[in-house]
Amino acid sequence: MHLSIGDHGLTIPSSGAFDRTARERLAATLFLRYGDHEPFGTLARSHLILGILNRTYPTPALSAAYFENLERLLATRKKLPSPGRLVLGLGAGRCGSTSLTAMMGTIDGSCCTHENPPFIFWVPQEEQIAFHVRRFTLLSQYFPLVFDAAHWWLNVIDQMFAIFPDARGVCLCRDLRPCVQSFMRVKGSGRNSVNHWVPSDNGIWQANNWDCVYPTYPLPDDAHADPDRAKTGLIGRYVREYNRDLKSLADRFPGRVMLIETEKLGHASVQQRMFDFIGHAGRPTRAHLNAGAASDGSGLDYKF
Repeated sequence: MHLSIGDHGLTIPSSGAFDRTARERLAATLFLRYGDHEPFGTLARSHLILGILNRTYPTPALSAAYFENLERLLATRKKLPSPGRLVLGLGAGRCGSTSLTAMMGTIDGSCCTHENPPFIFWVPQEEQIAFHVRRFTLLSQYFPLVFDAAHWWLNVIDQMFAIFPDARGVCLCRDLRPCVQSFMRVKGSGRNSVNHWVPSDNGIWQANNWDCVYPTYPLPDDAHADPDRAKTGLIGRYVREYNRDLKSLADRFPGRVMLIETEKLGHASVQQRMFDFIGHAGRPTRAHLNAGAASDGSGLDYKF
């Protein structure tokens, strides 16, 4: 079951993407209304709770319900003699992360997800980090490889590496121009389109649930006169800075972070080096998902 902000008249105000209190209230409302719609101990119930988390916040009640259900789901599996390895996929977005998730999914016994809720704000919140740490810790007891790809790992990767000393990072860097063009196709053009990188009260672009997981830049001087040019410039700044930070990350964590050019991700030799790097055998694939769209990564098969 997918839930969106506007379902059944339940909305977050324009400032709500950054408003934790509004998100917590919506979480309580949605969970009260839908929380018992799927049976306990089922994947459907996990998907229901994740659908709520994807639009709200990991409140104590939602987190407890999710982990209670996940523990029941895992109870039929045999624990590993030692924890599996955590691997995080990073990239600015529109960079091949959904395809990367599919490639990781070819590893036998792996648990691979793409942007598994709850997302982490660009300024990370303690409850968001704690949720994912608990989830990774639990899953690694049962799966030899636990993987999630999301751009939000960039700002918490040091913490994740400290908590999971065996963890690895696979970073995707896409050439600037095609990456920006892809963002523009998906986010739309003109006034009232989506622009995650500006203040919510900008008066040009609509507010979006995902605004809080990207950096916020000052409104460009030409934004009102030429919204598309301004948005293109902001996206370009974001992608340049993100790719720069990925390269810095690789320099700081040699042996734990692998940089891959998106344009080479489909090469079998590159994929083999990636599998060697994380220490698990996978099958090279030509997966090319989310090309020109954003629907492939939203499927529930990529959430757990």
